[in-house]
Amino acid sequence: MKKITALFLILFILSCSNVEKSVAPDNLFDQDKMAAIITDLYIVEGAISSNRAAFIKKGVQPSSYLFNKYNMDSISFQENLNYYSDRVEEYMLVIKKVQDNLKVLQDSVNSRQERINKEQENLIPKSKIDKDSKKQRVKNIEEEL
Repeated sequence: MKKITALFLILFILSCSNVEKSVAPDNLFDQDKMAAIITDLYIVEGAISSNRAAFIKKGVQPSSYLFNKYNMDSISFQENLNYYSDRVEEYMLVIKKVQDNLKVLQDSVNSRQERINKEQENLIPKSKIDKDSKKQRVKNIEEEL
């Protein structure tokens, strides 16, 4: 039984050793362009998942947007994705760039939101905030009684 298991293990290892990598496509995207495409793909997919009905209602085709923006078609995208997927080290560099891009975008959104929050705080008179908070405290005390 051990011999059969060992034989299967050896055959399995040998069968995985000669995996051919995909050839470089004619229109090979550099790592920066591939990272930009994947970044936009993540953003579009996130937008769709948060409000699918709006995309369906308006008839928006996210893949068409990406293909037009980067002047590519689905075949060239798939070929480039296969190329980078077969080369793990390069693919990891692309994914690192994608993470960096998303971090920059997240920081930008957070700083904008903080600025908007501060602007809104300045629009509401402080006396109104104090009156509202006093009214709320009185209401809470009355409810407790």
